[in-house]
Amino acid sequence: MDFLTKIWNYIKFKITGEKQTQPVQKSSVNKQPIFNTKKNTQKSNEIPIIRDITDSQIELNKVRSKYIISTKNADYKIKIGDNIEKIAQKFGVEARSILKKNGLTKETAKKIRAGQILKIPNTRSVRNVKNLNDVAKSMGVSLDFINTLKKSEDGNIPLNKFHNTPYIDDAGVKTIGIGHVLKETDSQNLSNTEVCNLFAKDLLRAEENLVAVLGSQNVYDSIPQGLKEAVLDLTFNKGIIDDESYKKLIYCLRNQKWEAGINQLVFNKSTTTNQEMSGLNKRRLFDISLASKIYENEIPQSNKKTAQSLYNRGVELLRQECKKSGANFKNILVGYNKDIQGYFKNRLDLKYITE
Repeated sequence: MDFLTKIWNYIKFKITGEKQTQPVQKSSVNKQPIFNTKKNTQKSNEIPIIRDITDSQIELNKVRSKYIISTKNADYKIKIGDNIEKIAQKFGVEARSILKKNGLTKETAKKIRAGQILKIPNTRSVRNVKNLNDVAKSMGVSLDFINTLKKSEDGNIPLNKFHNTPYIDDAGVKTIGIGHVLKETDSQNLSNTEVCNLFAKDLLRAEENLVAVLGSQNVYDSIPQGLKEAVLDLTFNKGIIDDESYKKLIYCLRNQKWEAGINQLVFNKSTTTNQEMSGLNKRRLFDISLASKIYENEIPQSNKKTAQSLYNRGVELLRQECKKSGANFKNILVGYNKDIQGYFKNRLDLKYITE
């Protein structure tokens, strides 16, 4: 810009108050990696989802206050012998929530000392839960999700029947109720009401851990209902996973990359043995079926490909498991396929294996 132009701009500003418009500087745009640390503000190429919150979803969220009590906690002065886990148990909150509230990591939490002050998140507790319908209302999810989740845990037990005493699950873990890993302090004889109450508590803990890793309740609340139910089931089933795919899932959820996030619902290894299990492949297909409800019509090809890959691997594992146990593979495969067909209700063109 020459000297005369500068003078003219100055006079123009004094007379009209109009500021000089600066020329737009061109800049090169670099391609972003699929999973980067910065939020991508470009328009998504994903298939549009059902974005309007339905009346039923609003009602589900509204009634939660009848079943969940949130109690505010005062700051806590650390005592000799304390650690994050002990403090979390004392207040009935998740250790991960305390870390998040105080900007700590697992490593820095090891350095806490007596006399220091910790902020404690609100304690959330369950009340008025007597049956599976109450469980659904307490969590703001559909009864269909809760019923199918119970079936995934309990197999062929009717919906009105429960594991009131301990049993060993498919992974060899001592369990009671609906997928609750039995602890030494737990009762070993539960009524049906107590089973449902414990189920709601376990789901609430799963939600609290999810909120902690996602960064805030607002991020969790922004997830579309079907996908929210899917990641809630994943966390209930597997906990928070120390795995690169899980980190990618969390990144996708934080940045509203729903299609890419669904493709990360592939965790099929036992927590206790670290071995792949056909049942966990089926469980992840259940999660993908839930998540795919965010699409009004067509399910994206990438999600279909992920589901087909999970299914194929699940059948392969089932074949190996039957051979090892001497079970009739063909008969068991019929039930395996029937369950998966029930999940998707013809919304996914899976190529089923029959022998």
